[in-house]
Amino acid sequence: HRQKLGRGVIKAVIFDCFGVLVENSFDIFIEKYLDDSKKEEAREADHLSTQGVLTWEQNIDVLSRLSGLTHERVNKELDRNPANRELIDFIRTELKPHYKIGFLSNAADDWMEDLFSIEEISLFDDVVLSYQHKMNKPSQEIFELAAARLGVETHECLFIDDVERCCEGARSAGMQAI
Repeated sequence: HRQKLGRGVIKAVIFDCFGVLVENSFDIFIEKYLDDSKKEEAREADHLSTQGVLTWEQNIDVLSRLSGLTHERVNKELDRNPANRELIDFIRTELKPHYKIGFLSNAADDWMEDLFSIEEISLFDDVVLSYQHKMNKPSQEIFELAAARLGVETHECLFIDDVERCCEGARSAGMQAI
């Protein structure tokens, strides 16, 4: 059942988390609570936390300062990440029986058990969270790491993300990307 897409046989499908497998509450938060002059600082703090440079709590502190909301309120707003049930069901029924399934996220902490059930987590053959490796998408190295941990070559992977620059990073590593 392996599919040929573009340049060869796909053996693994790797998914981004926020904006693909779950709703991206960070983007919703900055659109709702920050004016344009503060959005770049918020994105930079988030980027540093996904690299493991800032802790998640430090990132929340920055967002609290920028928005004027309490630390608790910012946390509550960012905890709203409903899962894409239709996609998870598709992974379970259509992809998992035929492909290795990867999870690659620019994440500042490990929220897997907060976002997904144990059964849903078990759908993933491997999970790469950027903060644990001190690198994040779109760096070519994180895509190479994700493929290696799945035991496949990068050209045997299809990567799915909601951000084009991350797809470009995957392509630079030799993956196909949507």
